[in-house]
Amino acid sequence: MDKSQDIKIITSLLFEHFKKIALNSEETASIIGRSEDYLKKDREEAIGIPFTRVNGKERGKPLYNITAIAKALIENEKKVS
Repeated sequence: MDKSQDIKIITSLLFEHFKKIALNSEETASIIGRSEDYLKKDREEAIGIPFTRVNGKERGKPLYNITAIAKALIENEKKVS
C-alpha cells in the first residue's frame, strides 16, 4: 500500500470510532500515544500536527482534523529492517 491509501484507511477508522472530523487535544493525545502537554508544547512551537481553534479565536479550544492526524502518523512512520 502507498502512503495516501494508508492515510485514507486511518482517517476512515478514526471517523468510524469518533463520529466526527475534528478531535480535541485529549482524543488526539490518546491516538498518538502522547500527553496533552506534548501537543500544547508542539502548538506553542508551531510544530507537529496542524490544528485549528474553535471559532477561529486565539483562545479557542484546539481541534485536530482526523486527516491531519492520520497524515502525521503515516509520515512519521519509521521503517524497521
